[in-house]
Amino acid sequence: MANIHHFKGFSIINHNIKIKVKMDRFSEQFNKAQFWLDGQIMRDMEPYMPHNTSAFINVTTGQSAALQGTGKVIAAAGPFGRYLYMGKVMVDSQTGKGPFNIPDVGPRFRKGAKLIATDRPLNYSNPKAEPHWFDVAEKKEGKEWVKEVKKIAGGG
Repeated sequence: MANIHHFKGFSIINHNIKIKVKMDRFSEQFNKAQFWLDGQIMRDMEPYMPHNTSAFINVTTGQSAALQGTGKVIAAAGPFGRYLYMGKVMVDSQTGKGPFNIPDVGPRFRKGAKLIATDRPLNYSNPKAEPHWFDVAEKKEGKEWVKEVKKIAGGG
């Protein structure tokens, strides 16, 4: 028998009804949409990333690919990712100097150096590169990301 509670303007009817809904189909669609989105974000960020030797992009892409489908994207792999992503010249907090250059390796700070940002912007070799490249890609492609995710997930 139903349990009825009357209130001013509405009534609530409590009854013991059980419904079992299988979400397997939706789960598969949502997983496909997340996998697509993670990969697309990485592809859309790449043109705005610095690529002096391509090593940074390769490491970042590899780390991101390992997480694809989890909802996590590596935008800037270490050890120098934060430095590049922020777009500011960093210096050693003790010496006040920038990195020294190791031939065939590239710029490196002394071991254990704590870095601090300066007010000077980095000069990237890629003319399209910008700091905070995820934000740049999201601003340019974000609406397309939403549109495609909806389509893949079955809601668009």
